[in-house]
Amino acid sequence: MDSMTRSRPCRCGLTHSLLRPKLHLKPAIKTVGSDVQNINWSAVFNLAFSRSLNFEAGDALKRGNLVAALKTSGKVTNNATAGRVIQEAVKNDKLRETEDGYKIVRKGPSTGDIRQSLKTRLRTMMQNGKNGVIKSPTSSGKTHTPSTTRWRSHPKITEEQPVVFLSGTTDARDDAIAKSKDSHATAKVLYGRKDACPLARGDYDSDNKEGNTPITSPDGTEPSEWFKTMCEKRGLHISVVHGEFERKYRHTLPCCENGKDCPSTTQWTDVPRNGDGEIEYDVLHATHQFARVPQLIEDCNLIIDERPDFTQDIAPGRLHQMVSSYLDEIDAPIKTWEDLMAGITGNFDVDFEPLRNALKEPDTGWFMTDSNAHALAPGIVKTILTAEKRPHDRWVGTTEYTYPTLNPHFDGPDQQVTIRVVFNDQNDIRLLQAIPDFSEARCVIGLDAYPTLPKWKANTVWDVEIENIVDTDNLHNWRRNQRNLTIVQVGDNKYSWTREGYNHSKVSVLCNTLRREYGAGFTTGITSKRFVDDLAEQLSEAGINIPETIYFGNEKSVEHFDSEQAGVVAGCISPSDEDIRDWIALLDKKAFPRRDEDDNYQGQQWVGEDANIAMELIADVREKRVLQACGRYARSPQQPDNGATVFVMTNVLPDKYIDKKIDNVSVFRTKEKEILDYVSSSNGVAPRTIEENTTSSRRHVYDTLKKCRDYSWMQVKEQPGHNDPDIFHADYSPDGYIEV
Repeated sequence: MDSMTRSRPCRCGLTHSLLRPKLHLKPAIKTVGSDVQNINWSAVFNLAFSRSLNFEAGDALKRGNLVAALKTSGKVTNNATAGRVIQEAVKNDKLRETEDGYKIVRKGPSTGDIRQSLKTRLRTMMQNGKNGVIKSPTSSGKTHTPSTTRWRSHPKITEEQPVVFLSGTTDARDDAIAKSKDSHATAKVLYGRKDACPLARGDYDSDNKEGNTPITSPDGTEPSEWFKTMCEKRGLHISVVHGEFERKYRHTLPCCENGKDCPSTTQWTDVPRNGDGEIEYDVLHATHQFARVPQLIEDCNLIIDERPDFTQDIAPGRLHQMVSSYLDEIDAPIKTWEDLMAGITGNFDVDFEPLRNALKEPDTGWFMTDSNAHALAPGIVKTILTAEKRPHDRWVGTTEYTYPTLNPHFDGPDQQVTIRVVFNDQNDIRLLQAIPDFSEARCVIGLDAYPTLPKWKANTVWDVEIENIVDTDNLHNWRRNQRNLTIVQVGDNKYSWTREGYNHSKVSVLCNTLRREYGAGFTTGITSKRFVDDLAEQLSEAGINIPETIYFGNEKSVEHFDSEQAGVVAGCISPSDEDIRDWIALLDKKAFPRRDEDDNYQGQQWVGEDANIAMELIADVREKRVLQACGRYARSPQQPDNGATVFVMTNVLPDKYIDKKIDNVSVFRTKEKEILDYVSSSNGVAPRTIEENTTSSRRHVYDTLKKCRDYSWMQVKEQPGHNDPDIFHADYSPDGYIEV
């Protein structure tokens, strides 16, 4: 059969392609191969995940989903072509076929691999009842995985015990709740007083905006202010405070209408188990402070997102009043804070045995009515009496303490904490902790991108260890190639701007440059709390209508920088030597600043047997907060076009985290600025004209033009004649320069 016969139309008038010889397919295969080379497979996969698949799919795509994504992206028009494209991609090592579908061939682990590793490690630790901290990088799913897993379907893993997920902030908690609602998992949530109780929220204050009839608290103040005073200033549980309010109003409070209890009470129904001991949800959401509730700890599987901090922030004067008031209330042989501390740190021989014997719990009335009262006061005195001298002129005391039971109808377990106190020879309380009793939990599993183990141990249980799910090299490959997060170091200075030293000029130049470079893709920045308002103002001056900023210490679990193309991290913060001394004493370690033995040394290096612990404590504040700040960007590697470049104005990060280094910001001096102002105001000007119309000398003019002629904003028209000067025009007059 010749070619004319093979291509002959049938009786319907159409030529059947199936009758054509295979050699006619060669051009098509060549075209497909060419198309394969031009396909951005990451974009295709991201498109599929964002439109049709859930998180559990990892990063493997079934053939049908991959074909649909190729068609949706416009890369192919039909299933047959898509199939050939996929086959060619596998042949060219662009894709790899697995039992779950197809994966992109990458250097290092994929996003799905890392997320699967987290899921596997979390389940294994829970099944074994093991305590630990999983080093789970940003975007590894450390909120999603606990929140969306149907834990009740895995009784061998949970041992049929509740799973409690504690978040560091209310925003992080709400994000976790939203993820549960979007999944097949069932969830319950425990809210704090402002979210749960209308009275505590201010809905019945005199200036409430809900139109409610105002009421007054038991002491005549606004209800919201009274709840804040009793819960925060006096350390009382909301159930105790709410009960006192109810008794005044004879159980007719507006939050308890129609015979129902307040939502702050009803939310505890069937939590953590119902009356039959059964669990009615997959995961229970709350914030870190709910760890103080024993019911949420005993035999529960506890997952903690980000390291908790149970430090008590009580002003020195307030603390002295608490202790003195308590000693006076129980008629102790020592009546004041000053006398108590003088007997410990002073050169006095004081017999504390009579005081120890006199310690007791005051009457309920003291906690409720004395403005100087605090629920921890008895425990703090008891802890101070256990203090022992340690290096760095520190005293450290530790004791177990049971909160007072002030609710007459309470029949639950005691609320126990471990109180630790660190004070110096001047009787200044340097560190005060009240750590919940985690010992009764079935397991305590922390999730942290950059865990600092000594602080995790001090805030939870001492036997936690770090569990890695990806090695360092693969982590950085994943960050660069899949999260598309690039970290650029600007200059080579530390710029520790904890309380002073903020370089307004250099930050301003960087912000202006990034705004011109990235336009609407740059609207955010991060710096120290002391200077965050300054940074916001500079972002605004750069042309950003609504700048967004966060500060170090408040950067964890913040997600709303995710869509930014660029960001700036201005400087770092550093802990003081005194802060590190406090922790070294608390942990009973041996280390001291190098400055103590070398007067010429100006750095933050520590030496001694446990110097590594001290340096880890420094890094917890300095390096790791900068890393956390960078991690606010490019948080959705499964989304199309995700990625960001973060410009970091500090040199504290290890080189392995830095993808590129650029020269520091150079701020123009007064003469240089004058010259550039004139150049930008003209349509083109020669050096001599600049000299004649400014106060600058010829040398200043030529040096400035030479420095700036290669920058993109400087236009130079070179004249053909040997003696004809070049003509200069600037698009604008910057305050300095930096090449980004």
